[in-house]
Amino acid sequence: MPRNVEVNEGQSFQDGTGLTVRVGEIDANDRVHFSVIEDRRVAGPGEMSYLAFVNRFTRIEAVEDACTRIKHLGFVASRHVRIYGEEFELLSDPFPEAGRIAIRAKAKGDSDARILRLPVSIVQSGRGRTVKAA
Repeated sequence: MPRNVEVNEGQSFQDGTGLTVRVGEIDANDRVHFSVIEDRRVAGPGEMSYLAFVNRFTRIEAVEDACTRIKHLGFVASRHVRIYGEEFELLSDPFPEAGRIAIRAKAKGDSDARILRLPVSIVQSGRGRTVKAA
């Protein structure tokens, strides 16, 4: 079977729901064995065909690369965005936080800053899109 996507042992992947897995072995029957990762800990094993795996999962980039890409989407300090149903002023650029990507922000009308973990949909957004100002 031709492989258009390279999957190697030790790589991390994520699906559209945020499920994160780390690849273990790819056996002679073209089955991908993986471990489900939750909060940086192994939560359980899994396996599926190579084809099903590459159709479901996307390789996770290095966190620094993802942060840079998210900045290009418009998530930068001093911007105003609507996220989680609220309007926020962004106080920082994206940064790694407990295995996810976060940003420091202050909700409209609130004086307290907080750390927001960005939704998977934003982290996985395509290149070239920009965030509309709120």
